[in-house]
Parts: sequence; C-alpha cells; structure tokens
Amino acid sequence: MALLDKSLRRRDFLKACSAAAAAAALVGASGSEASAAEASGRAGRDAVASDSLIVEERGEWLPIHCCSNCNSMCLNMGYVVDGTIIRQKTDDAHEDSMTHPQQRSCLRGHSWRQMVYNTDRIKYPMKRKHWQPGGVDFHGELRGKDEWERISWDEALDLVAGELVRVYDAYGPRSVINNAWNWDAGTLILKAMGGCITNSETESFGTYPMVPNHIGMFSWGDHPDIMMANDRHDLENADYIVFYSCNPCWAQTGGAPHFYNLAQEKGVEFVYVGPSRNVTASTYNARWVPVRVGTDTAFLLAVMHEMVRLDEERGSIIDWDFMNERTVGFDMDHMPEDAKLEECMLGYLMGEYDGVEKTPEWASEMCGTPIEDIVWFAELCGKENNVMILHNYAASRTAGAENLPQALMTVGALGGHMGKPGNACACTYTWDAGDAGYRLIVTDGDYTDLNNATPNPLDPNASIEGQQWWRALKEGKYLSTTEGYYSTNNSTPEFHKAREMTVNPKFMFAHQSNFMQSRPNLTEAIEVMRSTECNVSLEIRYSLTAQFADIILPVSTHCEGNDDPEWGELNWPSVFGDGNGQKQRKDVILAHYPLVKPLWETRDDKHIFRDICERVGLDADELYPVDNRQQFFNYFLGFKYLDKDMVTWKPVITWTEADREKYGADNPVQQGEIAFDDFIHQGSWTVARDYDDPRNYIGYRDDMLAYDENNRSVVTQTAWPRPSGSGKLEIYSQKKADSINVIGIADEPIKPYPNYFDPTIGYKDTFSDWDGKVKGDYPLQAYTPHYMRRAHSNFDNATWNSEAFLNPVFMNAADAADRGIEAGDTVMCYNQFGRMLRKAQPLQSIMPGCVAIPHGVRSVLDESGDEIIDRGGSEQILNGPISSNYYQHSNTYNSILLEIEKYDGEPLVEDCEREPFLAGAEF
Repeated sequence: MALLDKSLRRRDFLKACSAAAAAAALVGASGSEASAAEASGRAGRDAVASDSLIVEERGEWLPIHCCSNCNSMCLNMGYVVDGTIIRQKTDDAHEDSMTHPQQRSCLRGHSWRQMVYNTDRIKYPMKRKHWQPGGVDFHGELRGKDEWERISWDEALDLVAGELVRVYDAYGPRSVINNAWNWDAGTLILKAMGGCITNSETESFGTYPMVPNHIGMFSWGDHPDIMMANDRHDLENADYIVFYSCNPCWAQTGGAPHFYNLAQEKGVEFVYVGPSRNVTASTYNARWVPVRVGTDTAFLLAVMHEMVRLDEERGSIIDWDFMNERTVGFDMDHMPEDAKLEECMLGYLMGEYDGVEKTPEWASEMCGTPIEDIVWFAELCGKENNVMILHNYAASRTAGAENLPQALMTVGALGGHMGKPGNACACTYTWDAGDAGYRLIVTDGDYTDLNNATPNPLDPNASIEGQQWWRALKEGKYLSTTEGYYSTNNSTPEFHKAREMTVNPKFMFAHQSNFMQSRPNLTEAIEVMRSTECNVSLEIRYSLTAQFADIILPVSTHCEGNDDPEWGELNWPSVFGDGNGQKQRKDVILAHYPLVKPLWETRDDKHIFRDICERVGLDADELYPVDNRQQFFNYFLGFKYLDKDMVTWKPVITWTEADREKYGADNPVQQGEIAFDDFIHQGSWTVARDYDDPRNYIGYRDDMLAYDENNRSVVTQTAWPRPSGSGKLEIYSQKKADSINVIGIADEPIKPYPNYFDPTIGYKDTFSDWDGKVKGDYPLQAYTPHYMRRAHSNFDNATWNSEAFLNPVFMNAADAADRGIEAGDTVMCYNQFGRMLRKAQPLQSIMPGCVAIPHGVRSVLDESGDEIIDRGGSEQILNGPISSNYYQHSNTYNSILLEIEKYDGEPLVEDCEREPFLAGAEF
C-alpha cells in the first residue's frame, strides 16, 4: 500500500497531536515511551486545564529556540508542566517602547508546540522496505512510494556507516553527495572521509554576492549590503521610505513592521516598487510603482536618465557633492584609475555607446511601468527629499540581475541618500530589518564545529553552482566557475574560466535541510533521487527529502534535550541553527533552553554524527571537540555588549560559583547585567537605547563594523574608504567586469557599469514574437514570495498556520477572467519543466502577466498519469535548470515562465484538511 493511502483525516490528526503531547508528558515523567492507551487517556487534558495550571503556577515558562530560518528573530516562550509544553506566549517581560522594544513573535513561532507534538514527527529509525545495502537490490524506482520498517538505532547506524564506507571504497568521493549546507556539522564527516560533492549557491541573496566589495558595498560574512541602512531611531527622519520589491509584513514579522508603523505615525510616507501592491504596501498605504518581474535594471536605468534630465532642467536633483567626493565612474571627469574603457555611466544612459537612450519610454516597454511613474520616482529620489531605499534581495533572485545591485546603489548615490539622517540605500533583511547597523552584542563563544574551516579535500571545484544542482547530478557533469564555494569566508568570490567537472551520485546524505523541496527543478530531483544506491535523511518530520530516503534517522527538535543521566542518555540540542548564533537582532540576545525530554527515540544531530564517526573509524572528539551542552554555556556566557563609550565590551550574563556547581559547567565566574537563571526565564536581554544614544547608527556615515586580530567585532571611526579599489562607490568598476568576464560563459562581456542585457529567461521570452507582440506557450511570469504561514518549508505541517493562511496562486484578475478562472477554482500551473495544482486567487493588485506563488509548500506527488502532477503545488516543479547570464551561483527563484488553466480533474481540498504525511504509521 502506498504511503499516502494510509489515510488519517484532519479530526484524527488533531487527536493524534493531542495524544502525542499527552504521551510526551508520560515519557518525561517515566523515562520510557508511554503506551497508546495511556496517551489516549491523557489526550486533550491540556485543552481544558492548561489555563488553571498557569494561574496556579504549576509549571514554568522557558524560552523556545525558534531556529527554522524565518530569521525574524522573535521571542517564544513555552509553559512546561510535568514535561509537557501546554501553552506558548511571546515577550511580555517589560513594557514595549522604542527604547526597549518587545521581541514579539508571529504565528509561525506560536506554532512551535504543534511542531514538537506533530503526528508527522519521525519517531524511530526506519528503513525503506524494499531497499537493501550493497548497491544491487536498492529498488530506486520505489523511492517516494515504498513502505517503511522500524529498525533499531544500532542497525540504522551500522547501515549508514557501512554504505558510506562501501561507496567511498567503490566509487570515490565524487559519488558522495552532501545534501546539506557546507558549514553543517555533519559535513565534517564527509570531509574527513575524503571529501564530497557540495553545493554553492547564493540562496536568498540572488546576485548581490557577486561583487559587493568590488563596487564598494559591505558584506557581513555571506550577507551582502547588510548593516548599511539606518537604526530604527532614524526611520522617522525620512520623508519617504521606499520598499524596493520587499514585503516585510510577510517576510519580517517581528519588530520591523512595528518600527515602520511608528515612522508612519510621525508622518513618513511610503512607496512600494514591484510587481504587486503587496500586504506591506497596503499596510502603509504606499504609492505603488509597478515593475514587472526581472526588469528592474531597465527601470532603474530610466530613473537615472530622468534624474539627469530633471537636474539639467531645474537643478536640485543630483547631489553632485556626494557624487564627486564619494563615487567614481558616473562621468568621464571622475573615472577610476584602472578604467580600461573610454566609457562611463552617463554616456551609457544617453545612448552614446549603443545608440539607445535609456529613456522612460525605452524602459516602459519592458518593465511595464507607466512613464509618468518613472518620472515621479526619479523626482522622489532627488536630493531635496530624505529617502530610504530599502530592498531585501528579491528583485535580484531573477535571471539577468547581475547589474541590479550596482544600479540601485547608483540611484541612491545620485540623490545623496547615504551617510546622513533620514536617508539610506541598503538591504532590510530578516534580523537587520527596520533596525540596521553593526552588532551591539557579540559572543566569544564561537561554534567550534560550524567554524571548522577544514577545506573539502576532494578538489577546489567540488561544488555544483546554483540552478545546476539536479541537472548536473542527472547528467554527471557541471560547470565550475570558482574554487571553493560561496560562504561566510568568501563573500566576494574570485572567478576563473569555467571548467567542466564530473560527478557520479551514489550516496545522498541529507541533514539539517530539505533540499529536495527547496531547490529548483523538482522533476529531475525525483529522477536523481531514484537513481542512487543509498539515500540517508536526518529529519524531524516526514519531509519530501525523507520520503525519498532509504534510511531515516529521527532528530529531536531544539525544544528537546536531557541533561539528567538518571532519566536516560544525555542529549542536548545544538545552540546554533538558522535564527540563532549571530543571526539575532543587533541589540538583543534570545535565550533558549531544552523544554522537554527527547520524544520517542529521537536524538540530536551531533549525537548521531558522533555515532557514525565511531563506526567509520573517525575520531569523534577531533571532529566535535565540544559537546552541545558545553557549547551552550560557552555561547551565552561569551556574550558581550558595546558600552556607550563605544570602546568597551562588557559581559551580559552574570555567572557565579553557585551556577558552576548547579549546572556542572566550569566557565569562569563573571559579573554581567543579568543573572543566568533570570536570563533563561526572561527569555532575552536587550541593550536599551534612546534617541541620543551614541550607538545609534547611520549607514555610510561614521561607523562601520570591523574585526580585530581575534575576529571580535570592533567599531572603526569611519565608513570610508570603502572596500573597493578606489575606496569609493564604484559606478564604473573595472575589477567587477574583469572578475566576471574571465568566466567566459556569456555571449557578451559584462560592462564595468550597470548596463542592460536580456536575461537568459525573462519577460521577452513570454512572447513567441517579441517585435509583433505575439504571446508564446508560457505567457505569464511567476515569482515566489515568502509567506506568513511558513519559513521556507518549515511550519507548513502546522494546521493552525494552514487554516489561517491558505495556499493559493495569486494572479491578475483580468488574466484570470480571460482564462475563465474564478476565485477558489483549482488551476493547473505548468511549463516545460513540470505541472502543479493550486487554488486560484485573482487580484486587481498584481500586474497583468504576473503571478505570485507563495514559496515552500510540501509537495504531494501524483504519478498516476504520464506526467507527474504536484497536487501540493510546489513552485520548484516549475523552476528549471536555467542559470543567470554571468553568475551561476545565483538562484533564479523569481524567473518562472508558465501558463495557468482551469483544471478539469478532481478539485483540490484545502491543504489544512488534507491527511498528514506519515512514515511508518503502523508503528
């Protein structure tokens, strides 16, 4: 029987979740698994008794590690009674104020309790029924369909270790595929065994990591253009805040929208640039400047052109003092010394080199923006207005966007919108959103495993770049353009001539990731996952990646841990993960602590990795010298905050001899601002700042994050010179052009300034005849916004979230009417790469020809016909292996061409009513 035939309806699913919570309470009390009868007897108790338990103070509030790559950096607390989380809340430890804002959480964080006790948790080690080790009887054709057998931890670990050794011996390291992040702790095992094939992609950052330092931008690790907008205290000094293709009300649901609310109350006006009048634009009553997906460079070139024209006509548009002092390359009088071309930005705008003047009329045909809107926006960006131009990379996650970062920087520079109050031109991204600047709290408690800089011993070109991943694994070859991979240690990579490399996938190792669901080209992903000899997945829930595994190892959540040897085996969650580490708001530390004992037979990742080490002959202590529990204390006790003197870093947490004895951690005694136990039960600690605090920040003005010889954060006294060769913002950057053009994969060399070129896939490709304006087979353009109910693919199994936010495809109302589509109709979205179903939601507030597919849903694969149909509606089945023109590392998530038709088959039910995904439901 197929897995999805094991039906469990929603009412039974909710009962199962309650039973799981009740069973967990018994596990926590007894140290062994509760029986089904005991669980059923206690099911639902929390629903009727939890409020009184809180009032009677029967339990305690403990902080939850909200680490699922949402990166809004919110505080969640769970109320624990008898080893069970019965309620959640957010930050209420102090009054909310601009000086000391509460770290309030969103519905994603509020659903952590359901995540922990979800019926789709992987509870035990499991093996696929028809898979056998040895590389012969693996029956890959049954992956995704087969049944599961429960096995012991010893058997599971022996199988994993045995297959690893066998594949390395038989095929070598080019056959071991690391389906995880390069910095992940599990990757160390593969490096120690001889290396592996890894990925190199820019993920959220699109084309921004291509050459940030060369053009004068700042990168914090692998986060380009971040920390260069202004502090939250300065938002109210703007006349206008421009959200450039970003949607913080969905993507940054913590404090950022509140800070913008306060700015609006002080009279700040808002503008939104992008393909739809999204929730953020509606919330702040922003003027909408429509721009088609993937045409932003053309739009910005026309804006520059109009700024020049308006300045020539009446003056007071371009800040020539800023341009002359802080930039190079706009005109021929201010060229960098290393320039090789007798060309500049101004000449290109005026059509001197290609005969095409970059007028609003020229741009409007491509970007769909009314000419009057381009002129209005150019005037808005003039120097007389205090303007903050804030982006979050979305527009750069398209093909052909290599020049977008330099173009947006140029518009900001022309108006002088950098380095002064009320002005900014930079990223507003996750933990930096609405409150940018250098970190006021840092830790000396480095994550030993994560910072292990051991290179991949296979070879320097062992990373598959960007959109190539599944196609490369299918064809056994890929192009490599850099040595190493895009990472925190290589934010501006050095490129070389493209080299063809080989790969022979036999062993897939998935950990701390769900790459089958989150990487483009799902149809070929299915082919690859069925072609290998062994797939291993470490998982919390039954994800799509786990569904296509042969062995699944159950991982505990960050809410679970045990430091009581009398209860059972020691097990402590990692202190790190997306959403923690240094990825916190700049003036806040969020606490976390194990709330409950590990459920069922789950273990933490590092425990599993150490067990694998022992079986393959590696020294686990060498790879993982610090256990998770000690790392926890090193991390939190290592936090220091920057004093108002701008020089001294002081400890945050007080640690006493009594604490050392209580917790058995020998970290040295120190005096801080808050006792350790108080910090844990309060859930956070904040550097309170008022409006005249010297630590408040203006990007590109007089402060800049730097590092001393011990890699500790320090504050320098000037934001200038920039990291470019000239020390200025390089509107003409010879190094940018030279570094990219050496690759040799594009038809034409890229210019040192931001020129326009047709993308490898874009708006013009929606036409079969561009000149005659005849639409082609795939006339619509789709982009993939972040969505309130999930963080990438996380939280989508929480029915509370899916009830609150359905899973539609948003399309223009006129486009829908032309196709006979009404709200709620099941529609087929398709192109040459795949087919998927969603329910339609026509809108007047999205541009004609544009489609928004909220990103991250769980696939439901229907293989009953000639072609796979994803009834879950994943956008990745439509996103093919098409790389951008020059920069292969970039993921072109927002460059999908498709057609949409009304579906004549069985309509979809809302996915909150769909049966859950279960592995091994019979045990």
